This record gives sequence, C-alpha cells and structure tokens, in this order.
Amino acid sequence: MTRKQQKVPVVTHVVSGDIWAGAEAQVYQLVRALQANQTVTPTAVVFNDGDLMQRLKAAGVPVTLADERVESPLGLIRGLCRHFRHHGTAIVHTHGFKENVLGTLAQKLSRVPRSVRTAHGNPEAETSWRNPKRKITTLLDQATARYGQDAVVAVSGQLESDLSRAYPDKTVKIRNFIEIPELSQQAPLAKSIESTGPEPAQNEAPTAIRIGLVGRLVPVKRADIFIDTVGLLKSQLSAPVKGIIIGDGPLREALEAYTREKGLADSIEFRGFVANPAQELEQLDLLMMPSDHEGIPMVLLESLLASLPIVAHNVGGIPEILDDGQCGYLVDEHSPTGYAAKAAELLSNPELMEQFRRAGRAHLLQEFNKDKNARKYEALYNAIYFEPGRPLTTIFRSTRSQP
Repeated sequence: MTRKQQKVPVVTHVVSGDIWAGAEAQVYQLVRALQANQTVTPTAVVFNDGDLMQRLKAAGVPVTLADERVESPLGLIRGLCRHFRHHGTAIVHTHGFKENVLGTLAQKLSRVPRSVRTAHGNPEAETSWRNPKRKITTLLDQATARYGQDAVVAVSGQLESDLSRAYPDKTVKIRNFIEIPELSQQAPLAKSIESTGPEPAQNEAPTAIRIGLVGRLVPVKRADIFIDTVGLLKSQLSAPVKGIIIGDGPLREALEAYTREKGLADSIEFRGFVANPAQELEQLDLLMMPSDHEGIPMVLLESLLASLPIVAHNVGGIPEILDDGQCGYLVDEHSPTGYAAKAAELLSNPELMEQFRRAGRAHLLQEFNKDKNARKYEALYNAIYFEPGRPLTTIFRSTRSQP
C-alpha cells in the first residue's frame, strides 16, 4: 500500500488554552493551516474553556474540554483517552509541561502510535527541590521527552541548541509562523517623533508617543524595566510619552502599585487582556520587549507585520526574528538606560524605521511563512507515522545549519 492509499492520520493537539498567549496563537495558526492542506486531520483537547477553544470550535475543529479546574490529573488523562479513541488519533502533539506529561501518558494508555511536542520557550523559572512540585513536574517532563515521545520541536535556534544536547536524535527546528497578507493590506508605517505632519495648534497639546509592551504579566517579561524606561524617556524626548501595557497576569496589581510609586500613573496605561492585540499594535509607535528570555514570540512577528518599530532584548529567539538587528534594535544593556537609549534613537530616525520595515517584511516572508513552516510540521508527522525509526536528522538535515 502506498502512502497515498493510507488513511490520513488524525493529529490531536493538547494545549492549556487558559489564556490567549504565544503558544495558543501558534497552535491556532498551525491547526488552521493543517485544516487547509488536508494532509492530516487536526483535532484538539484543551484544559481550559478560553479563547482558543472558542476559536477552534468556530473553525469547525473537533475539540474536547478536559477541564483542569475541576478534574484531577487522573480525570484529565481519562478525558484525553476518550478523545483519542473517539477520533482515532494517530499522533498526539503536546504543547506545555503538564500537557506533555499527561498527553503522553494518555497516548500510551490509548495505544496511540506516535507523540510529538513543541517547546515554545524556555522554562519561566529555575527549578530546584525548594519547590518540589515544580521540580517533579520538570523531571517528569524531561523523562517524557526522552523516553515517551518521538520528536521534540524547537521554535528557535537557541532552543534547538539547548534541546538537541538532551534529545540529540529527536530534536528538530520549526519556527513559529504567521499568516502574511498581500502588501496592499499592510498597515502604514508608524510615525516618528520627527513626523512631517502638521504641527499642533498653539493651544493644542502635542500627540504623545505611544510605547507598548505586550505579554502576560509574569516575572520573565520584565514589565518593571518597561515602566522605568518610560520614566526615562519622558525626560529624554521632546514629545510626551505614553506607556501602554497590554496583557494580564499575577503581577498586574504589584506593577500598578510600582507605577504609582514611580509617579508614572498618568503616563502608563494598563489595558489588561486584549482579544485582538494586532489591532492594538497598529495604534502604537514602538514596541518594547525587555524579557529575560523568549522563544519565538508571536507578538514580534505581528509587530513586524504591522510595520511597528521594535526595541527588544538580544536574547533567545528574538535575534532570529529581528534578523540579528536588521529588522529592529537589539539591546545588550538589559536595563532601563539601555532600552531608553535605543528607543530614543530609533524614534527620531524615520529613515532607519523605513529600512527596518522593509527588511522585516522580507524576513517574515522568507523565514516565518505560514505555508513553508506548516509543511515542515506535515513532513514531521509523516516521518514519525509512516517511517518510524528513520532518523529525523535525515529529513531535517539542514535545520541546524540555518540561522
């Protein structure tokens, strides 16, 4: 029987779905691409009834809620097993620590042939026995990757380098991706503080420069650095400055208090969770990403698509997105002073912003194209399902030689 005569495999994605963050956005993009290409049949199990679940259902994707708010780990495994058996799952694709462990256990119990994970980023905190629950989860996650799953997908070169040391025969790189519309649909270039537009009337306040941070409010995102940077820019730029924080999380209350302590309550706005951050990006003049580390953050891809100037930490997968500084400013001095200096320089240089805009679109088309990277996932699924035992390096031979 040829491959064409074989049944199209069902791939079930297991994902938290508690918030609309980078992993959820990428799962949605991937599932929709798989739907369109029809080389596999995508389904999903989510652990929370949130935005991802509703979007998948609206797209006609078979999706099951295994609610982690009411179910024990054993209950979640039972829900996963029911879904796998009902839909005839051939490959389980997991996204996240808990999802990796529980999804793979359910895969083995349901006798699903194959399993793969995507590592969307580095762990958000170091693990030690001072936090036994986190430490045990990490050890289980590592054991699951080593002994229970057939492939590990890294979304950036930095992650590939780290993961290939632990899982050398099963780690491949497939970058996150975004749907790129025609050039005519692109948003206009964001303004600079040296805009050639009309000057404000004498009794009219000048327009504020809007600098944004987008992400979950957790320690790794370093919203504290963003707040301090806005404070510095207020004294450095000739125009007023407005900081916009888009996202929610456990640190929001503390960050709002920190903003008041710094005397910046009138200069920084907390928007909370926004269902469609792409629309918010179009209203900004600059995006700042001072995270301690990142994989391939979707918001940077969306910012390049929106022609938005970017100042970001030179760490993790960020240099890959910004093409080592060809599409935005990379910051090595990980401090408010370092970010403020780069932001002020970029905002006052419209020629450089135009250069970044053009380079950013070309880089998106080349490296973060939806069709190109979705096909890589399909090649991976076909390899582990139809050719089990074949070394993945023979299929993804060139990934580690590419930037």
